[in-house]
Amino acid sequence: MPVVKKLARTLCKLTISRNTDLLQGSCFGPYFTGITDEGSEGRYYNFNDKSPAKYLKWRWFQSDNWWGKEHCVDIWVNNLNDVKCGRKGRHICEAA
Repeated sequence: MPVVKKLARTLCKLTISRNTDLLQGSCFGPYFTGITDEGSEGRYYNFNDKSPAKYLKWRWFQSDNWWGKEHCVDIWVNNLNDVKCGRKGRHICEAA
């Protein structure tokens, strides 16, 4: 997540349960979140504090780690998708 380090920002930490949407209203995205499995394939954690990511509401057929290169997570149409970390995109940051 080099972009986050460069911007010195804190990405959002999703705290959701099975019965709630990821965000209030519709989130069409895609927007990067603070979730990754970089260095721990298949075990997702919050980038900022290394705490385990809770319930993950994946898009259909995700997470698939396409070509072994998708280690970051974005939100797209209220579902999560694993994506390549280095690509450009919008981010959701926590409010100070």
